Amino acid sequence: MTPTNMLTLITIRIALSCYAIVVGLLLAGFRGQRYRNLLRPLWTAACFAFVCHVISAFHFTHRWNHQDAIQKTAKQTQELLGWAFGEGLYFSYMFLFLWVADVFCWWRNPDHYESRPAWLSFAVHGYLFFIAFNGAVIFESGVTRIGGILATIVFTAILLNRRLART
Repeated sequence: MTPTNMLTLITIRIALSCYAIVVGLLLAGFRGQRYRNLLRPLWTAACFAFVCHVISAFHFTHRWNHQDAIQKTAKQTQELLGWAFGEGLYFSYMFLFLWVADVFCWWRNPDHYESRPAWLSFAVHGYLFFIAFNGAVIFESGVTRIGGILATIVFTAILLNRRLART
């Protein structure tokens, strides 16, 4: 593996690891001003690592060529899913935009962010999780896939535990 490929891989692993920690803590009930000084910087670091991953991938893998990224995405989906879907890259762009916007909102007005409607948090985190899961578990292998599966199991266990505690 080349150093440039390693940079792209390390940045996504850092992003997903920090993502999983924050989401796990949020699901476990670590919310509000008391935990803000821990969660918000870690959420920001995760997002920053993802931005670095995107920059690294576009610079070293795609040479800032959007069409190349579309073609490689189409090839990868063809190999994994049996149909070419290069436009899936736009879902990754939405992931990037949504995560950056979410971080911005948390820093701009933390009290409002932390009291936003549950449906909005569910929509944002649901989309982020869906894309992260696909990226880590469906389209990756090795330690990244294992980490994604373990994070999903932990998230599910936390949610089930919370559900059972309410009944």
